[in-house]
Amino acid sequence: MSSNAYLTRPVPLALSWTVAHTLALALAALKPVVFADVRYYRQGVTDPSSGAMDEYPEVGTWPAHLVATFTWSDTSFTVGFVLLCLLCSAVFTVLLYRYDHSRQKYACWFWILFIAVSGPIVETRLDLLSGLAVAASGGLLLSRRAALRDAATALLAAATMMKLWPGILAAALVGGLRDRGTWRRVSGFVVSLGVLCTVVAIVCGPARLISPLSYQGDRGLQVESLLASPLVVAASLAPAGTWDIRNAPSKSIEISGPGVSAALTVATVLTVMTVLAALGWSLCRLRRDDWSPVPALSAMLTLIMLLILSNKVFSPQYVTWVAPLTAVVLLVAADRTVVRRTALGVLALAGLTTLIFPVFYDEIILRDPPSTAASLLLLLRAVVVVVVTIGCFRMTRTLTRDAAQSR
Repeated sequence: MSSNAYLTRPVPLALSWTVAHTLALALAALKPVVFADVRYYRQGVTDPSSGAMDEYPEVGTWPAHLVATFTWSDTSFTVGFVLLCLLCSAVFTVLLYRYDHSRQKYACWFWILFIAVSGPIVETRLDLLSGLAVAASGGLLLSRRAALRDAATALLAAATMMKLWPGILAAALVGGLRDRGTWRRVSGFVVSLGVLCTVVAIVCGPARLISPLSYQGDRGLQVESLLASPLVVAASLAPAGTWDIRNAPSKSIEISGPGVSAALTVATVLTVMTVLAALGWSLCRLRRDDWSPVPALSAMLTLIMLLILSNKVFSPQYVTWVAPLTAVVLLVAADRTVVRRTALGVLALAGLTTLIFPVFYDEIILRDPPSTAASLLLLLRAVVVVVVTIGCFRMTRTLTRDAAQSR
């Protein structure tokens, strides 16, 4: 048996998956700060009056409620939450393996490598679940069965109700104006979204639908965001006190000082441009009537990267937005060089994110001025975000052209 054939068999893949998660948990043991969000989740579901998790859509809190049902303390909740994330990662890996018919198993190995370089974020953040829901939705869109494609739109609606950001990906569901599939996909998404909104409004009150939206508007420039990166580098070279980096009422670490107001304006402009890009994709598909699932998934990936690039916040868990869907795209287009390069870019993005948080995070937020070396890591990651976003644009163009030529 060749080494390539051996590495794509179930046992080596399972062992590699286990090692990757073990490494991530070992880093978590060295940097216990990564469990702060897990403790915050428990506070939100066990003490609603505390206001914890009010910034999360209600549906997004359901996994935490599930874990709280079977646990009784901070420690048991943390263990239960980690086990839930491990279970979801395992199921996703198995589905990738069963679907991937290539000899290289690019998608499986990409996911395992992502776990290894992304550190404990995969096991300690709710964002993993919305990212996996988007990836599962994308996988179902590839099905030839109408019922499964309908399930894809419902799953995308559920992901939107979990974390808001997947809502913009509905633009990729749009096809030809006279294509019944277009209206079936779009109406399925809208109806599913309406049902979930109704359930939340009835159970928790209409205000619970609005609180996550108002929270986003109140946020400042988070220190890890792409637009904050050059300011943090400038702060590391300036006298102490020129910029202020501290925990803000938004429950995130924000930077204030020279240039921050301008950066927030740029973030707003870039966000509007991202929405316009989603609208432009939809209008092009309406006019051309050339919708195909593989380019649609690539367009989703591009929109996710644009969201990360334009956002005034870049929490480390945002890498779990993009990685699962990248694995799904690899399932169907790993033979394209531009797709493999994009996947490598995502791995680089995840690795740099781990170096920033949790490894050198204190060097940025607790020192005044911040560490220059750690600040340069932020700037390097910002460059990688731009490069990966450009790669996603090229990938979408390539896969759209491939789909048109195969018609």
